[in-house]
Parts: sequence; structure tokens; C-alpha cells
Amino acid sequence: MVRLALPLAVLLLAIFNASGSFSCPKRLPCHCYSNDVDTYAITCLTNALTNSAFKITYQPGDLVQIQCENSPNWSRLLQGTVIDIGSVREFVFTDCEPPGPAYSSRIVNEQLRAQNVKYLKYENLIAPLSAQDLDVFPDVRHLELTNNPLGELGVPRDLLRGLPVLNILELRNTNIQKIPQGFFNNSRFLRTLELSGNNFKSLTPGVFDGLEKLELLNIQENDLRDLKPDLFRGLKSLELLDIHQNSLKTLPVDIFADLENLESINLSVNNFTSLPADLFLYNPKLKVVKLLYNKCNLTTLPSRFFSNLTNLKDVTLMRNGIHYLPEDLFWYSTNIVKLNLNRNYLQTLPFNLFKDITELETLTLFFNDLQYLDAGIFFSNKKLRKLDLSKNRLRFIDELTFAGLESLQELLLEYNELSYIDAKAFAPLSQLRFARFANNKLTLDNCLADSFGQFSPFHSCSSLEELNLAHNNITKMYSDWTITGTNLRILDLSYNSFESLQAEDLQFMSNNIEVDLRYNNIHHVNLANLEYISANESGNPRQASIFLSSNPIHCDCKIYDLVRYLDQQMDFPSGTKFYVEDMVCDGPKHMAGLLVSRLKSHSIKCLTETCASDSTCDCWMRPSDSTLLLDCAGRNLTNPPSWIDTHGAERVELDLSRNKLSTGPNMTAKGYNKVVRLNLSENKIIAVDESLIAPKLKILNLHDNKLTSMNSEVLRKLANDSMISQLTLRGNPWICDCSSHDLLSYVRSSFKQLPDLLNITCRNSNVSLSSLSPGELCPTSNRLIIMIYLIICLFALFLGCASALYYQFQERIKVWLYAKNLCLCLVTDDEMDRNKTYDAFISYSHKDEEFVMNELVAKLENGPKPYKLCIHVRDWLVGEWIPMQIARSVEESRRTIVVLSPNFIESIWGRMEFQTAHKQALSDKRARLIVVVYGEIGPTDELDPELRAYLQMNTYVKWGDPWFWQKLNYAMPHLARLPEQVDQENNCSSTINRAIVDEKQINQPKVTFADEINEKETVIETLEEMSR
Repeated sequence: MVRLALPLAVLLLAIFNASGSFSCPKRLPCHCYSNDVDTYAITCLTNALTNSAFKITYQPGDLVQIQCENSPNWSRLLQGTVIDIGSVREFVFTDCEPPGPAYSSRIVNEQLRAQNVKYLKYENLIAPLSAQDLDVFPDVRHLELTNNPLGELGVPRDLLRGLPVLNILELRNTNIQKIPQGFFNNSRFLRTLELSGNNFKSLTPGVFDGLEKLELLNIQENDLRDLKPDLFRGLKSLELLDIHQNSLKTLPVDIFADLENLESINLSVNNFTSLPADLFLYNPKLKVVKLLYNKCNLTTLPSRFFSNLTNLKDVTLMRNGIHYLPEDLFWYSTNIVKLNLNRNYLQTLPFNLFKDITELETLTLFFNDLQYLDAGIFFSNKKLRKLDLSKNRLRFIDELTFAGLESLQELLLEYNELSYIDAKAFAPLSQLRFARFANNKLTLDNCLADSFGQFSPFHSCSSLEELNLAHNNITKMYSDWTITGTNLRILDLSYNSFESLQAEDLQFMSNNIEVDLRYNNIHHVNLANLEYISANESGNPRQASIFLSSNPIHCDCKIYDLVRYLDQQMDFPSGTKFYVEDMVCDGPKHMAGLLVSRLKSHSIKCLTETCASDSTCDCWMRPSDSTLLLDCAGRNLTNPPSWIDTHGAERVELDLSRNKLSTGPNMTAKGYNKVVRLNLSENKIIAVDESLIAPKLKILNLHDNKLTSMNSEVLRKLANDSMISQLTLRGNPWICDCSSHDLLSYVRSSFKQLPDLLNITCRNSNVSLSSLSPGELCPTSNRLIIMIYLIICLFALFLGCASALYYQFQERIKVWLYAKNLCLCLVTDDEMDRNKTYDAFISYSHKDEEFVMNELVAKLENGPKPYKLCIHVRDWLVGEWIPMQIARSVEESRRTIVVLSPNFIESIWGRMEFQTAHKQALSDKRARLIVVVYGEIGPTDELDPELRAYLQMNTYVKWGDPWFWQKLNYAMPHLARLPEQVDQENNCSSTINRAIVDEKQINQPKVTFADEINEKETVIETLEEMSR
């Protein structure tokens, strides 16, 4: 251990001294600096006028490079200063004249003191090189003089005399043309000689004498036209000879006789027209032969040219114009591993050509003219791993063509004319991993089948990872690719003849497989079972990528599930991924040109067979919601189809627009029970029958017809007994009068179902129906009132002052006349209120009931002018809605007496009764409201706003006023009937009052649908106003 440690320490110290101790000398008359770690640059200017200089790059222990600029004088280098460089591996002169005998030793040995230089290089010599320039580097093993003009500068015969241990000499591209005789006399240790690119025309025998240890000789890229038989004499150690890219036409038979250790030879890019049969007879160690890109057609090679070379492993015979090969060419050369016969003109191969090449692993016959292969021709090549037969003219492969290739892993048969492969042709290829059969004429129809389906000829290739069958005529997916091909990773079926795909075709047992189906003729992709298959997969779903772009896909119902997948609408995600990229729909016509990737599943529909009695209609099926779309639009039909065949659809959408129909279809006919959407727009329909509102109908289009009205039964069914969520009625000549009251009620109550609500307009005025009020729709006639006013005005003018006096005292006069029963015709108002049931309805708080019953009711019903009164405790129906009874009592009474007291003000029902009566009075434009103030009601500012406004604008009667009864009687209806008639009515009313109530409960007047709506709307409006 001590003996080992001591030399190691010495070595480390030497390295440290060599690399770590250098620094720029302080008195050096040059510029010195360090521009990198352990890299120093020294620049010495020798002549300021010519700008001549030396630039020295120094890397301690590794490199010294002297670069000359403008031919500096070597005597001026470092001005005589000594730099102790010591041991350095590499010494380089660039752009310099050699120092010559005068300065070489001084510079290298005295000034720089360089030692142990192993690599010496001259770059861009500008003057001849002498032996003295090299003598100062006795330890050099590698000399490089490449790319110097030695041919012009001259090469001394003794140039190498001072390099006794030289191993490598590089003389590439020096144009020396001729090597002096005896040039290598002192180079007996030379092992590598590079002489390429020197324009040699010939080489003199003996030029290589003395190079007994030479192992590599490169004389490529010259212009050698022939070689003398004894040119390579004595080169017994030569292992690699490169003579390619010359002009050789043939070789002497024994030119390689002394090369007993030759292992590799390159004969490429020459002009060989023939070669001697025994050229390699004396080269038993030959391993590599390269003969490629021969400039002339060799046509063939001699018999047994490569025979008995038991060490031969690599033979390249590419692009030599060979037409045929002798059967015994490789006999007994059993160890050939790689054989390249690419780019020749071989049409056949002898049956026994490969019989002895038992170690062959790679055989390439790319780009020949082979038309067939003999059965069993590869029987001996059991170790063959790669066979390339691409770009030939093979037409078939029979059962025994590849017999014996049990180790084959890569089989290339692209660009042939294959149309037939025997079903058992690949039975021996159990180890095959890569099979490329693109650009042939294969259909693979001659296949085997079992319970799993049809098998391709590749069914025995269980190790197959890549199968390329692009540019063939294959039409179907084979089960060995999907079921048994568990190692398959790439399946290229692009540019074939597939026309359709099913989900079952794409269920690959292999994981992470890529299947290329682009550029086929695929019209249909049916993935209807993909969800079911995915749902029943156990564990994680296997991943598969399917490429489908550039196919003429037909975007009908069969593509629906593919679009669902792309739209991410499938319930069970599949491991299969589909890539459609820029694929567009080739049809049908309404889908042509659309990008498949942008389709939505709900937009897919397809034409189906006739589905209606009228064959002119188009029948479409929309699979997204199992709907039949029956398109009869614009067919000039005068009658709807009498029946519909739904073809199993769950619902039907029927379009009968733009025809000449006067009535809708019979919704009880066959198939109509599934209609959910009915378009009858732009026809001539004048009436809607109740039967049109079918139970399942959701959308009904009736716009742009000739409808003028709609009967109440249809409107009732629309509102209460239908599923219609959308109804269009615009563009019809609706009559807007009293007969349209029910239609207005429906329009107002069902506005959510009417998207064109504002466009439903009246026939004559073009006013929106929904904007009209019931009063505007059915206005009361004002003609009689206007005439009466005109007469009164004329009479007033005629009477003049008499009329003025009358109007000035008219109230007192009327009260007096009414009290005396005189001229009652002037103060009665029977005509307007003839059909009213009661003379007055008394509204009061139940806390004031004693006053009402004992005073008001007793004296008004039993007085000299008896009145018929409505009192809630007596005349209201038990159990009926109170707001409705208030409204009815006010409506059926000629007057409403409000007993305004503190108790009344606190009653919400009292306030409602007041508002109802007040609203009725405003509507009738008559004084129907009588306010009787009973007790102290306090300041009017605290009253309900509407009540306060009424008291401020109108007179009222106050209990305790001396004229109370006269004013009250005058405010009551002015009756023209006799008192006896009134007494009879009151007596009848008092004796059979309950009977009347019971009769009302039994025989209430019939109220129409619109009346109920209006009455409820009035009550609700009253309640809303009270709440505000």
C-alpha cells in the first residue's frame, strides 16, 4: 500500500505544478491575461508598422497554440523571455511559417521549455515544413497535417525522422499526389495512416514498406485507377482498409494476399465491372465488407465470392446494379449477421442462397425487382430478426414462404404488389413485433373463422406490437386484432376500403392502442352498443385511440352515438377515444359540409321511410328524444294526413305550415295521439275545434291563419285541460268586440304560454288585444245620454231664467216634491236599476247592529215609502266567500248605505264594503253611496285615504240632524211604484225570506267562465288596494 501511495503523491504533485503554479510573468514584454479558468492569452506585438504579432493560448498541461498574424519574426517571440511551460499534451501552430532550423529548438526547448508533447498539429501552413521543425517534438504520437498545401510546398523524404514513436499520421486533403519513397522508413510504430482526398492517381509498390504495425489505412476519395498486386506487401497487421470513392475498375486477384489480419474493407463508390473470385482467399479474419453505390453495374458476383469466410459478419452490397447472385455466394460463411442487398435489380433469389448463413439476424432486400420467393428459402435462418422486402414486386405469400423464421421480429413488405397472403403464412412468426405491409393490394378475404369471428393471416403473431396495413383494400376489422392481439399498440388501416364501423369492431383487448382509420370510405359509425359494452367492462377500461378524420362520413342517425360521445353525453365513459379533427359531413344534403366535431347530439336527424298517408311529406327520425318529425310544410295540402305511422317513436312533431288547410287534423286518428308539437301556421283555418287540443300536445302554432274568434269551450280546455306550454295566435284577423270577452280573459290569464302576446292584434285597429280592458272591448252606449244632455241644454236655453232658478233651488224642490209624493217622475230612477234585487245594502259594524235594526231598518222598511233592504245577517248565504258576497250585495242593490262610526272605521270588512260600493258608483257614474255618520268619528285626517277623499268631495247624512229622515229618503231610490206594491213586496220578503235564501243557494244564475274571472279579479284588486 505504501509503495502504491508514493507514486500517486508524486503524480498529484506534478499535476499541481503543471496546472496550478503558472502565472503571467511580471516583466514579460507582452500582454498576458487569463480569460478563462486555467486559460491564458499572451499577445506579443513584433512590428507596429505591419501589425505583426504572436498570439499564444495556453492551458497548463493541456494545450499550447501559437497563432501568427501578418508573418511575425520568430526572433521577436517573447523578446527572449523564458516561460517554463513544462509537460503539455497538445501543441498547435496556426497560420505560421515553420520556425525552421534556426528557431525551432530555441523556441520549443529554451523559451517555452515544452515537454512530452503527444499531439502536434499545423494549421494553414504558408511555408515548407522541414524535419528540424518536427525534431524538437520527439515524444509526438499523433501528427496532423490535414488541409495544408503540402503538394505545392513540398514534402521532404526525411520529414518524419525525428518522430520515432509516431502512431497516427493524418495527411488528408494535402494534395501531395505522390509519397516520396522511403517516407515511412523511421515510422515503424505507425498504426493509423490517413491519406484520403489527395488526388492520388497511383501508388508505387513499396511505398508502405516498413509499416509492419499499421492497422488502419485510408486511401479513400482519391483518383486511383488501378492498384498494383504488391502494393500492400508487408502490411500483415492491417485490420481496416478503406479504398472507397476512387476510380477502380477491378482488383488483382492476390492484392490482399499479405493482409492476413484484415477485418474490414470498404470498396464502395468505384467503377468495378468485375471482381476476382478469390479476392478474399487469404483474408480469413475478414468481418466487414462494404461494396455499395458502385458507379457501374456489376451485374453479378463471382461464385463463392464470400464463401468460407467464417468470421464474416457484415456484408453490404447496396446499389451495385446486381441482377442475380450465384447460389453458393455465401456458402460456409456461417457467421454472417447482417446482409444488405438493397437497391439492386434482383428478380429472383436462388433457393440455397441463405442455407449456410445460420447466424443471420438482419436481411434487407429493399428496392429490388423480386416477384416471388421460393417456399422455404429462409428455412435455415432461424435467428433472423429483421427482414426487409419493401419496394419489390411480390404478389403473394404462400404457406411456407417464411418457414423457419421463428425469431423474426420485424417484417417489412411495404410497396409491393401483394394481393394474397395464405391464411397460415405467418404461423411460424410467433415472435413478430413489427409488420409493415403498407401500399399493397391486400384484402385479407381468405381468412379463417371461429366462434369469435374472422381471423387475419396475422392471428399467429401473438407478440405483434405494430401492424401497418395502410394503402390497401381491407374492408373489415378482424378479431385477432381486437381479441387476441393483446400486445398490439399501433394498427394503421388508413387509406383502405372500410365503409362502416360498429362499436364491436373497436373493442380492443390491447391497452393503449392507436388505430388509424383515416382516409377510408367510412360512411357510417354506429356506436349504439358502446355504452352497454363500457358498462359491462370489469376494472379500468382499456384505452384505445381511434383516428377517423378524412372519411366521407354520412351524418345520419347512425352517427348519433358518435356525436353523443364527442358531446360527452354518454352515461358510461368509454376508454375508447375518437379523434375526428377536421372530418366533415359528406351527407345527407342538409348536413353536408358541417364539422363533425361541432355537431350536437340533439341536432341529429335522418330521413326514414314513408310515415303518413300523404306520401309528399318527409319523415325524419330524431334519435335524441325518439321523435318522429313529419314535415308536410309547403306541400299545397288541402287536407291533413289521415294517419301517421310512428315507426316506434315515442313522440311526433307535425309541421303542416304553409298549406291550404281550412281545418286542423283529426287528433283521434292513428298516430296522432303521440303528437306533441303541431304547426298549423300560414294556412286558411277559420275555426278551432275542441278536439284539436289533444292530451299530449305541448306546442300549437296557429299564427297567420284566418281566425276571427275562439269559442269558450276551446278556451276553457286550453286553460284547464291541456298540456300546451306554447301557443301562437298572431297574424289572425281577431274581432275585438263583446263576443271576444272570453278570449281576452284567456290571453290575460295565460300570457306565459303566448310568446307572441303583444302581436295578437284586432282586425280593424291593429291594437294589441292584451292591451284592451273589458270596458274598451265592450263599451256601454253613450248615445242616449248625449241626446238627453242636448235636449236639457236646449230646454235650459229656452227656459232661461226659469231653469236657472230651478237649478238654484232644485235640491229643496226635489226633497219637498218627493216628501209630498208629487211629480215623482222628476225624481225616480227606475229604468237603470229596474233589475236590481234590493233598494239598498246596509254596510255597518256588528257593534252598531242595535242602531241599524231598531232605527234604520225599522223605519225604512216600514215607513210611508217602504224599501227593500239587504242585511248580511239576514240575506247572505251561509258558507259563501265573504268578499264575493260583498261584491254581489253591492251589485244587486240600488244604493249602499254605509253607517260610518268609530266601530266601522276599525272593521276591515266595512272598509271593503265601502270600497266596493264606491268603485261600483264610479263605474256606473251615479250616486249610489249614502254615508250615514253615526257618532263621533274624530278628525278626518286619520281616516282611510279613499274614505277621507269621499267625505271631502261629497255630502253625507248625520244622525241627529233634524232633516235626517228627509235627506235619507231623498238619497234613497226614487220609486215610482205604489206603496201597496212595496208593502206587498216587503211582506212577501219578510214571510218567505228564508225560502228566497234557500232558492238562491239552489238556483243561482249561471255564471260564465269570463264572469268568474272578472269577478275574482275585481275582488283581488280591491283587497290589493286595501292592503296598500
